[in-house]
Amino acid sequence: MAHTVTTASESPWRGMDSPRRLVLADEIYEILKSKLMDSIVEPGSRLSIDGLSRDLKVSPTPIREALARLESDGLVTKRAHHGYTAAPLIDARTFDELFRMRLLLEPACAAWAAQTASADQVADMKKLIAEMGEPVPGDDYESYKAFAARDAAFHLALAAATGVGLMVETLERLRPHTQLYRLYHAVGITDDALREHERVLTAVTQRDEAGAAQAMHAHLSASRARLAGALDANGGQ
Repeated sequence: MAHTVTTASESPWRGMDSPRRLVLADEIYEILKSKLMDSIVEPGSRLSIDGLSRDLKVSPTPIREALARLESDGLVTKRAHHGYTAAPLIDARTFDELFRMRLLLEPACAAWAAQTASADQVADMKKLIAEMGEPVPGDDYESYKAFAARDAAFHLALAAATGVGLMVETLERLRPHTQLYRLYHAVGITDDALREHERVLTAVTQRDEAGAAQAMHAHLSASRARLAGALDANGGQ
């Protein structure tokens, strides 16, 4: 049965400072996203625009804007005459399909990038990896959202380096990092992921197409194994 979190006695939204007007929509989006990513708002919970407006002490307009963005992210769903609900965690079938798609696309992407990446693109990816090496202070979304953003940016930068615009569009539509990082609070961020990215970029820098493809395949396979335990812990939905 869906939970109506915005009218519960212990609403996760109440008691928070009202966001500044100039950045209101962005801040509302980040507030809602953090609760969804950490499953503080449980999958299936109803998200009432009026209730959120009351709890966050803002007008309904930025709430609607934030929920529309979150729907695009795949974090909430909208049904006619029912409004918004928190999207379910990724299920076993979708998890499997997502990684099968990524294993088809991203090793080829890495190989192409090894052929075509410019010096500036390589430098940008090196910077992203260096920033990903910064310590992650905790295991909630606020702690690791910078890592998550850079992780996603690295994969998209690699796709952009292929010069194939459709590759970037395809990965953006898949939204793999948004869905998979909802499981990370159960397994945490590991140094392994950083080292795996470094191996991919080393091969790209050396123009080693086969090595880049192999490194990306190994990274995705390891990521799949790390997250499978968290998926099992959630019952595979």
